[in-house]
Amino acid sequence: MAVKELPVVPSARPGTMAAGAAMERIRERRPVFEKQKCNLCRECLFYCPDAALAVDQGEVRVDLRFCKGCGICAVECPVRAITMVPEYAGNRGFIEK
Repeated sequence: MAVKELPVVPSARPGTMAAGAAMERIRERRPVFEKQKCNLCRECLFYCPDAALAVDQGEVRVDLRFCKGCGICAVECPVRAITMVPEYAGNRGFIEK
């Protein structure tokens, strides 16, 4: 059986890999989905190591509480419907007054 034929099963229960951590503090990039391009193939769900993605009401949603910003979903998306954008604007680590 080819990898692409396997059922979509998260590699871990949602939240177990990132439980307790504030991902927005360590994540440098986050995924953004273009729903016009997305064909709901679910490849991104299959490859997400933290089970941070789900299909809800006909579109893929990302749970940013668990997403580490690795970008695997964007690389594996066959229609390039996912782009990684910076989590922060400006210099990281500096508080503007």
